[in-house]
Amino acid sequence: MLKIIVFILLLGSLPVYAQSDLEISGKLRTLEALELRLEDIEGKTILSAEVRNDGTFSMGPVKIVPDLYFLWFGKTKQPIYLTNTKVTIKGYYDHVNPSNSSLVFTGIDEFLKLSEWIPKEEIARKKTINKEVQDNLRGTMFSALAYLSGMTAYEPNKMLLDFILPEDREALTVKWLVQRVDSLSKFAIGAKAYDFSFVDARGKMVKLSDFRGKFVLVDFWASWCGPCRHEMKSLLPIYNELKGNDLEFISVSLDKREKDWRKMLDEEKLPWVMLWDKEGFTIGNEPNVIQKAYGFYSIPFIVLIDKEGCILEKYLRGEKVKEAILKARKN
Repeated sequence: MLKIIVFILLLGSLPVYAQSDLEISGKLRTLEALELRLEDIEGKTILSAEVRNDGTFSMGPVKIVPDLYFLWFGKTKQPIYLTNTKVTIKGYYDHVNPSNSSLVFTGIDEFLKLSEWIPKEEIARKKTINKEVQDNLRGTMFSALAYLSGMTAYEPNKMLLDFILPEDREALTVKWLVQRVDSLSKFAIGAKAYDFSFVDARGKMVKLSDFRGKFVLVDFWASWCGPCRHEMKSLLPIYNELKGNDLEFISVSLDKREKDWRKMLDEEKLPWVMLWDKEGFTIGNEPNVIQKAYGFYSIPFIVLIDKEGCILEKYLRGEKVKEAILKARKN
């Protein structure tokens, strides 16, 4: 999803009247011909229109399912939550540098309300949804929030899905959220950890299940990732303090080149199991096998697995690593 680059403003309090269809119209100042296009999240065109010589345009009417859509200004994609109402857009669109555009929308009150609840990166990792979200949003706004927020934890996505009533389940973002929750459930806390198999420094294949009967801390990293290298150094004193027959540390390199991984091995000389996933870390919409299996899209990613091979904790960093291990040993 592209960064939101269009300025969206609410102009005062306007009277609201019953509206059975979506209509989008307005007047834009542009330096060249411009096409507007409305798509659903699967890329199907719902409406389109050319901006006329006098700057005016209009699309619709059309009846839609209230949901998240993408409004294209030429080659610029803007996510927007729409209902069956009249939307107007006025202002200036800069096709060379869209971030310099100044556009005023009216009739998108629901989207403005939704935008207030899109969590920041750190908040998106939390396992709960603020009750205020439930009190202020409704219907497909919950699934649109999940889509826009990029939350990767199972718990908040499942909570948002549970808020959606049966009559709203046909919306595309709801169907997307159902699939996402199903996928995330496979690596939720308590789920069986994916049994990976990667090569070690001697060329031997090592499996996660080789360490069944021990707690296993797995650190996914790459040599080019500064925070990964920093986190790895912070693991060393924890390892030295807590090492024992019931605990194993494994670092899995997601370097695409073996020589980068081996160079790091020579530099750091860490005392635990070091493995290499030759598929490498993937950025974007097509994560590699191990990223899909554990549901992470950024590194470092550290997960603690129990003696039976089930996920105990995820997204561990710093002292949280030590706390999680000590807690696991007490239970």
